[in-house]
Amino acid sequence: MNLDDLILQAVTSAEMPLKAAQVVKLVKPQAGRAATPKVVTTALDALAAAGRLNRLPAGKTALFTTLGLEQAAEAMLRPLIHAAKQPPQAAKLRAKLPVVLQPHFEVALGALVAQGAAFVMPGAKRLVHSRRPKPSELLDTAKRRALQNMLDDINALRGTPLTLADFAAWLDDEERAEPSPLEIETPKTAPLPEDALLREWYEQDRLRSSTMMIAIPRTFERYAAWAAEKGGAADSQVLRNLMTELYNNGRILLEPCERPQDLPEHERAMLVPMSLGPPGYSWCWIA
Repeated sequence: MNLDDLILQAVTSAEMPLKAAQVVKLVKPQAGRAATPKVVTTALDALAAAGRLNRLPAGKTALFTTLGLEQAAEAMLRPLIHAAKQPPQAAKLRAKLPVVLQPHFEVALGALVAQGAAFVMPGAKRLVHSRRPKPSELLDTAKRRALQNMLDDINALRGTPLTLADFAAWLDDEERAEPSPLEIETPKTAPLPEDALLREWYEQDRLRSSTMMIAIPRTFERYAAWAAEKGGAADSQVLRNLMTELYNNGRILLEPCERPQDLPEHERAMLVPMSLGPPGYSWCWIA
């Protein structure tokens, strides 16, 4: 096999257009010392002049391929899309192609979309994704923060709190993965602690606290330990509803949480709505 045949074989088997230096590395193991950069470049130019290769000007160098222009554009676009850390704009992606391939950008992009190897988000910027994203993946940090703030307000009025994961699953038209009832035995929810027991927990924690106010999550820890001793499960909403009832009946005072968005999700679920201002986080008995 002569040098021209080796070059054609290397370029044809490549997934995308190659520079002369890349061709040299591919043919050198078989061609040996004969495959110098100058000799290989001359051979590439001759093959291109004979119509056996396409020579694509790319800045100060050139790319060589046996692919047609549309196929070459497609081959070069694929790694650009999949290597991007963030979905690039279509216009910027087009500009990364050699000038000779840019007129074939839309056809090449359409071919990748048809293959499922790309997805174009409509809009002014036309962001190009490597795959069709889930709706929830379009929620950036700012949107997630705004949604969480909205959910915090909504959960103050809900019996069962709605999490950001629940909302994302709804956006994606998916069901949250839950263990099968056949795989686990769900313990029964423990009953409500009586006032005397709640007062006992409060007094125990107050003795260790520097203030009269006790965090509701701390009281829940007491409730959870008591429920486990009874072979039941503690439900944060059971305690939350009890605290809400005591507050509405004027039997306890609540101290508001000024930044509920900074709390862990399980603690936000215990916040008690107040008549004015932020929800309550800490509580004490009214003597």
